[in-house]
Amino acid sequence: MSDTDFDGLPGLNGAVTGVLIRDHDGNPNKVIDNELPFDVKVDWTVNPAATAVLLEGTWRVRAYAESIGPGPEKAIGSVDVQATGGLAYTATITVPVNTLPADVPPDSGVYKLVVVITYRTHNNAPTEIAAFSEGPTFMLRQP
Repeated sequence: MSDTDFDGLPGLNGAVTGVLIRDHDGNPNKVIDNELPFDVKVDWTVNPAATAVLLEGTWRVRAYAESIGPGPEKAIGSVDVQATGGLAYTATITVPVNTLPADVPPDSGVYKLVVVITYRTHNNAPTEIAAFSEGPTFMLRQP
């Protein structure tokens, strides 16, 4: 089960509300051709508004892939999103071609995605505010 709620600041409620893998034709997909880049789209919310408005720093969104079977475990991308005091945010991480091996032995080409969202203050200092989301599982295939 995913731990999608934010932790680290009393009075802050929030959650990762969606993690989606999307190929570059814009469609959600769990089987991706290894010769094309793909996107990881992440949505999250923070509330109440009285607490969210105090957040004036940066949300850092990182994506990791863990192989199912033979293959690597590695960071596959990150992006920073300005905290605006809003209640809902979206980030898109573009994963370049050749970041992970496809389903060619000895690699399985099957991966579980993990997303980590952390908050940094307006002075770029890290905080304890963080959320984690597991999944989906996806496959890179060699067409």
